Amino acid sequence: MKVLDVGCGAGDDAIDIAARVMPGGQITAVDLSESLITEAVRRASGRGLPVNFEVGDAQALRFPNMSFDAVRCERTLMHVPDTARAVSEMARVVRPGGRIVVQDFDWETQFCDSPYKETTRKIALSFCDGMKNGWIGRCLARLFREAGIADITTSFHTLPVTYEFLQLLLGGHIVRAVHTGALGAQEADLWWTHLAKANASGAFLYGFTAFVVCGVKPPPRV
Repeated sequence: MKVLDVGCGAGDDAIDIAARVMPGGQITAVDLSESLITEAVRRASGRGLPVNFEVGDAQALRFPNMSFDAVRCERTLMHVPDTARAVSEMARVVRPGGRIVVQDFDWETQFCDSPYKETTRKIALSFCDGMKNGWIGRCLARLFREAGIADITTSFHTLPVTYEFLQLLLGGHIVRAVHTGALGAQEADLWWTHLAKANASGAFLYGFTAFVVCGVKPPPRV
């Protein structure tokens, strides 16, 4: 199979898929970040895998129509300005009968066991709204339909995260929110302190929802 990985990042998934399509298959992986593509090339070097990495824009793929048997895109569309265009491009480059799968988050589905409800809501909503497409998970099936994709299925995956991961995910956002006055310094401190204590006692809970949407490009109408 010829597979396209859109928004491949540092290439780990593309490298894994390349091993699965041997012999005879080929993976093409694109990302807008030149530095990530450089790292992906480094990671794949010397493995003898059928994978090619290149800088590319999900909204304007350079490939001819019907170039691939399958297209995947993971944790990318939340950052893309024109998501409809990106999905349309994926539909364009996949062959009739080929499959498209996209996985992304819906950042307004964040959940947290905290007594500070209003603070939690401020943090979750402002983080969601700070993304180009914080609601992208819930929009994917519609975007597939609008791009002419058929046999669409949607699955939902609840992803709990660790306290340490949450610090990486929200730490900078909360600092900026305090700096701009969107969040009070004391309420941010109380919120973090409670979660740290919950983590120490084994009662920490935080997570959000990932959407996985799959579909098939139908044959052209006669």
